Amino acid sequence: MRNRQAALVNLSLVGLFVVWANAFAFIRIATRSLTPANLAILRFALVWPFLFLFPGLYRLRKLEPRDWPRLLLVSFLMVAGYHLALNAAETRVAASVAALTAGFTPILTGVLSALILRERLPHRRIGGLVVSLAGLVVLVLGIHGHIELTSLVGTCLAFLAPLCWSLSTVLGKPLVTKYRGLDVTVWGLFIGTLFLLPWLRPTSLVSQVVTMPLIAWASVAYLAYLSILLGYPVWFKALETKGASETGMFVYLNPLIGTASGILILHESLTPLMMLGAAGILAGLVIANPLSDR
Repeated sequence: MRNRQAALVNLSLVGLFVVWANAFAFIRIATRSLTPANLAILRFALVWPFLFLFPGLYRLRKLEPRDWPRLLLVSFLMVAGYHLALNAAETRVAASVAALTAGFTPILTGVLSALILRERLPHRRIGGLVVSLAGLVVLVLGIHGHIELTSLVGTCLAFLAPLCWSLSTVLGKPLVTKYRGLDVTVWGLFIGTLFLLPWLRPTSLVSQVVTMPLIAWASVAYLAYLSILLGYPVWFKALETKGASETGMFVYLNPLIGTASGILILHESLTPLMMLGAAGILAGLVIANPLSDR
């Protein structure tokens, strides 16, 4: 029974990361019509009303006072921190570059799990991080053939996104262990959406929304309902049964599928130097999270 449950969790995570990996291409499409902040606000505005359908939103009011600061921080990181950084990154670098940079999530999650949750950190994860960072430097060089400010800022923002996500995963683990994954997800989305309000500019948002083409609306719908409303509960449900670092390992599907969708959907190209950097990032991920450990 336990093996069957573990297999179902693993299968759900694979499906989840197929959805999330393709999201990089749809973010790129959506940011052609929306600013990074307006895209984040619109995505969560579409999801927010559905949160009231989850009874967990009401049951979790028994949350112990000492757990509220952690929940607030997790909420900010998983919504405002991650999405604003990623959206801004994709206005400066290709979706495939953002997807490749997202591959750092499992390594960062492993390192942060060791530092914060005292989970065991194998030496290979440190080696994998070094190799992947070297690959990232080569990737940045390959975008324009030299270090260029726009691509450098974009890559740094793309790196900040998985850092925020890894922190939210690690800090959220004690909450989903103590309460329920669904409760933490719903409350995180509910409170996290409120953290986006400082970036709300009603006039700008309305003017962009009324002129959005159908492809942009389809992209936003995909990002809101599949990536968030369906994806987040699956993610935090998995955290109930897996270690934070073990769950994070599935994120290495992002650079593979995300890069492929950027090339197929957006017709992006990778220079030879970028491909070398991508290979370095993926090699570091394999070193840190070898398939033989699965």
